[in-house]
Formats: sequence, C-alpha cells, structure tokens
Amino acid sequence: MDDKTRLDHELARLSYEKVREQQALQKAKERFGGDNPAPAEPRMPQIIAQFGEWAVTPFGVECLTYPYDIQWDSITDGRVADTFWLEKLSHKSWVNLSDFAEALRHGRTIHRYLQGISDNNTIE
Repeated sequence: MDDKTRLDHELARLSYEKVREQQALQKAKERFGGDNPAPAEPRMPQIIAQFGEWAVTPFGVECLTYPYDIQWDSITDGRVADTFWLEKLSHKSWVNLSDFAEALRHGRTIHRYLQGISDNNTIE
C-alpha cells in the first residue's frame, strides 16, 4: 500500500470515528436530560478522553450510551487483570469491545497517575 492510500485510509477512519463519537455524545446528552435536565437528574460526565461509546471520566470509565460505569479504584486495582473486564463485558451485546478495551487501557493509565499509584514509567 503506498503512502497516499495509507493516508486516505487513515483520514477516512478518523472521520468515521469522529461521527461515531459525536453520535455517542448526543445519546449521552439525551440520557442525562438534554438541555434542561431535572434538578435531581445526574449530570453529563466530564470527559477526559473518549473512545467511541466509552469515556474516561473523573469517576473512572463510563459508557456514554448505556448506564454502565466502572469506578477508578476498580480499574486501577493491580489484582484485577484486563481479562476480567473484557470477559465480563464481552457477554453484553451492546458493548463495542474494542472501544471499551481502549477506554480501559487509557483509563487505567490516567487514574493510576492521578491517584499517585504509578508514574507509568515502570515496565510490567
């Protein structure tokens, strides 16, 4: 594959991902009460990084399109391997496992750093 073809392929992929992320954000906004949420309704989470339908937030890792959240201490626990979460969520038909795996990986890195658990420079 030549450089131009690779570039075109990557630009198309990025454009597609941007559309998917915008759709997930719109669905999340509707889930959290839209432009006029009720006073008791939970607010839209602050997003640190988004991976399709999943986001790393100050809480941990959250699904934007379905009510599924994982608190930061659950993803930073060194005793819980990636396989635990991947196996658990692979049984849910609505989960895009690739999006979740990326959010989990980045969420773990971000929250380990924020909590002072790791500087992320250690080879495991």
